[in-house]
Amino acid sequence: MKLITTIYIAISFILAMFCIVTIGYVQQTQKVRHNIESVLSTTNIIKEVGSAQRFILDMETGLRGYLLTGQLSFLEPFYQGRQRFNQSFLLLDSMTAPNAAQNKLLHQVREDVARWENTFAKPLIEGKKKVNQHSRNRSYYDSLFNATAQQGVGKQLMDKARNGFRQIRHEEERVRNERVDNTDQSLIRTNEVAIGLTIMAIITGGLTAFILGKTIKKRFRKMNNLAMSIANGKYDVALEDDRKDEISALTQSLNVMALKLQNSFTHLTKMNSELDQFAYVVSHDLKAPLRAINNLAEWISEDMTNEDPEIHKNLTILRGRVQRMENLINGILDYSRIGRKELPLTTFSVQEVLRETLENLAPPPSFKVITPSVLPTITGERTLFYQVLSNLLSNAFKYHHSQEGQVEVRYKELPGFFQFQVHDDGPGIPPEFHTKIFGIFQTMEARDVKESTGVGLSIVKKIIEEKGGRIWVESEKDKGTTFLFTWPKVTTAVPSASNLLRS
Repeated sequence: MKLITTIYIAISFILAMFCIVTIGYVQQTQKVRHNIESVLSTTNIIKEVGSAQRFILDMETGLRGYLLTGQLSFLEPFYQGRQRFNQSFLLLDSMTAPNAAQNKLLHQVREDVARWENTFAKPLIEGKKKVNQHSRNRSYYDSLFNATAQQGVGKQLMDKARNGFRQIRHEEERVRNERVDNTDQSLIRTNEVAIGLTIMAIITGGLTAFILGKTIKKRFRKMNNLAMSIANGKYDVALEDDRKDEISALTQSLNVMALKLQNSFTHLTKMNSELDQFAYVVSHDLKAPLRAINNLAEWISEDMTNEDPEIHKNLTILRGRVQRMENLINGILDYSRIGRKELPLTTFSVQEVLRETLENLAPPPSFKVITPSVLPTITGERTLFYQVLSNLLSNAFKYHHSQEGQVEVRYKELPGFFQFQVHDDGPGIPPEFHTKIFGIFQTMEARDVKESTGVGLSIVKKIIEEKGGRIWVESEKDKGTTFLFTWPKVTTAVPSASNLLRS
């Protein structure tokens, strides 16, 4: 399975867990909402039942006042109570419709109230209204009153209605309390489910991320170790990864790179061995005839009886050409060895290296050399730094146009590097030669005028660039010359194998 597919599956699983959390929370919320609506409904029914009972009481009060006083104004509460009771009944009828038992009980109450009104209240009202019309009406009303009101018929009917309302109220209160308890339980379950599923999602997601991250980290650590082994010159290494994903492809690429580097290393080792053999041949087989020619010219010069100055001059030129040839061979060999031979790293003082360089070059007393009172300390190959300073200072003395001159060494600190300057007040270098002078075998003057192999600055440039620095010249004709180069504050040891690859 590909790594990206695994990541997608892990993310999808985590998202699915959160979807489950959301769905569970919504379901529990709907239950809570349903319970709350039920509580509100039962509360409204209880409230309306209380109102209906008050309307019945108004009807009874109005009837009683009229029967006692005979004044029609006392019937107003009766008629208003009856109207409002009918409205309340319609509202309660719609509210209790979902509950058949409660609705049936409500209709029974309505029948009881209607029976009280039709069989008790209305006959008494009508009888009371006719009392003063005829004596027989008085007798009829008195007998009716005694037979109904005095016997508690109206009270019995209304008590039955009130009892029905009481049953409705008690049932609704029971339902309301049950819904409140259910709401509380639903809220508790909602919180528990939400917290539980959230914790589960967090744990699952964290565990999945941990396992996936640990697996990827472990595999990348192996690849990093492989890369470090390659960087340290150990190419006969390989990783095994059979998961067939993107990291496996990268691992395979590293294995191929290591194999190719190993083959290149073997090839370059062979080439360097042949180059060393060639250098030995050049040093031994070419220098020996040159020394023989030089010795022969010297013997001829010593044995000659002819004092012809032209012959002695030609022999001197011959010996100079032989010496130049030997110096040229040494320069080529030095140039070819740069970067192929690993030198020890040391921490050295530039002040001491400069002092040693000047002592070995032994410039003419007529030259004034100015050096800083304080120079930095560097960690790197001391021999190579000495070689750079020696070449630059030697050129400053050698190519000066007069017997007296001034050479100054300066430096300044840069981020990660030191920048050094070797300045002289010599003849200067025209701008068109600023690049050319760093090429191998390149000189500004004819070799017959100024003896030179044209290798020194090439060696200096190659050394500095091998260390990660750079060198350039600032000069104009007849205005002196300044060579500037940068050198790392700390040079990291580079394995010989890597140097071989770069060479």
